[in-house]
Amino acid sequence: MIYRAAAEPEYWPDLLEHLYMMPELQSTEEHGHSDSSSAQLSQMLDAVSPQLSMATNQYSERNQILLEHFNQALNIAKRIYQLEEKNHSLNSLLDHIPVGVILVNAKSEILLTNELAEETLQLGQGLYQRNKNLVTQQSESTDLLNQYVEELSSLGPNESSSRGLPIQIGQETDVQTMVILSPVNHLQNPSLERNASVVVFISPSRPDVELDLAAFADGYNLTPKEARIVNYIAQGMSPPDIADKIFVSYNTVRTQLKSVFKKTNVSSQSELASLVLTGPWGMLSQSSRHFDFTEAHDLNARYFTLPDQRKLCYQEYGSPKGKPVVYCHSILGSRLENFFDDVDLAKHLGLRLISIDRPGFGGSDYCENYGFVNWSKDLAALLDHLKLEQVQLLGYATGGVYAACCAATIPERISNMTIVSSGDALTYDSDYEATAKLYRMHMKLARDFPSMHRLFTNILDKGLHKDPNKLFKVLARDLEGADVELFDSPQFREKFGRYLKESKIQGGNAFSDEVRQVMSPWGFNIEDVKVATRLFHGEQDRHIPLVLAERFIERAANAKLTVVPEQGHYMIYRQWPEILKSVASN
Repeated sequence: MIYRAAAEPEYWPDLLEHLYMMPELQSTEEHGHSDSSSAQLSQMLDAVSPQLSMATNQYSERNQILLEHFNQALNIAKRIYQLEEKNHSLNSLLDHIPVGVILVNAKSEILLTNELAEETLQLGQGLYQRNKNLVTQQSESTDLLNQYVEELSSLGPNESSSRGLPIQIGQETDVQTMVILSPVNHLQNPSLERNASVVVFISPSRPDVELDLAAFADGYNLTPKEARIVNYIAQGMSPPDIADKIFVSYNTVRTQLKSVFKKTNVSSQSELASLVLTGPWGMLSQSSRHFDFTEAHDLNARYFTLPDQRKLCYQEYGSPKGKPVVYCHSILGSRLENFFDDVDLAKHLGLRLISIDRPGFGGSDYCENYGFVNWSKDLAALLDHLKLEQVQLLGYATGGVYAACCAATIPERISNMTIVSSGDALTYDSDYEATAKLYRMHMKLARDFPSMHRLFTNILDKGLHKDPNKLFKVLARDLEGADVELFDSPQFREKFGRYLKESKIQGGNAFSDEVRQVMSPWGFNIEDVKVATRLFHGEQDRHIPLVLAERFIERAANAKLTVVPEQGHYMIYRQWPEILKSVASN
């Protein structure tokens, strides 16, 4: 199980559960220890930590064997993610290249593609993937392609060359795309696929995509007419076709092409196309292709500079002149949590919903050793900036604890509060037993071994976010009823995934810090919450058991609980209208 967890991070919760329960980690008479299993596991995990040396005389022989495997598994996991980070960097780089790029081995087997090349292969624009091999729609072109790949693959490490090959697109059309092949052996780049022999560059052939060759023309002192010729050559067009397209004679195109050859110091059309496609010149015009690095909703983000110069990111929904409500997001969410995205319910209800990223989430600057009370101070500063004397609070899950802290520490700024799927702290063994395994193990690990929790969080986070489906599977496996149905919904997965992606855009450190903060003394007393408070809680909540909500209303001075039957922790995705209506009625 240790080694399986190293390669498949979703098994870490199961592994940790077993480590807590193993008799070998409980008190042993042979060593005269009376420590609890938690203390033994703490010693074991501390010994695994690379910052601490292993003191062999302190542990039993069994524990030492376990430690060795555990340490190796962690090293394996780190190595896997280092390699994946390199691969991710390469993929990101290739996706930024404005032409199709395919890495193949000496047998023309496809090893890696960027987004544009993948699009070409899927649309069948002259090139295809057949049984892992790169092929064309014509056998003659495929044979020539294979021949070039074989030739270039045989070059030595200090040899370099390239080949050009026009590829016909479609059976009943004369449209062609230009393919340039170059060897990669001489690059000696460890980030590339180890077996990669040849890189294939594909010129854009779509009618809505043109090369912006302004920089290329400036660099080689080309005239506008010569630059236009280069553009068509790079797209695989022949001189006669170019002459027909721009309504000039074939001799005129030949004359201009000769001038281009002289200025660029090339001797063939394929060399010219290679110079364009493999050099820094071939940037796509932004009017023809948009790389959507920023989601549309990011355009609505606002920023406020706190007194210590940190940036606080927030977003507003609803009516600008409506009743102000500050929303505190969940630990797996961000300011984007607006559970009915397609309808502005807040505006319909006359609410001004202000949703704020906590430090380290979304667009807000990370802050070391941040706590609940710090959040109260940050919120007060933002309210001053927005010229709001009093607001209502709405907190979901962990966000409910932050809301409660504000209600306890700055009550003069809070008119009333609504908390969803939140409550008192996990305190008793029965509290933990009522929670889902993944959630329980996060809590226990943060409570007992905070130094290790961040490591496991980052391992788990990287592993699961490679495959969103695996993430949903892990989160849903210990849930019940309505929550299971939600996780089967594509609409829920899309929203939840979008909120989660934004929350982790700076990494998992803020998440780990918050879990540890939840498991530490909160810095305020629930008894100090005097403002009118209403709690909404799902009857089947496996993350925050219902007993924690019941305990909260027993301790708070003016709190009421609404239990939603047959609903779980994620009920807010279904109950959002009713919750906002309740907020609006206050």
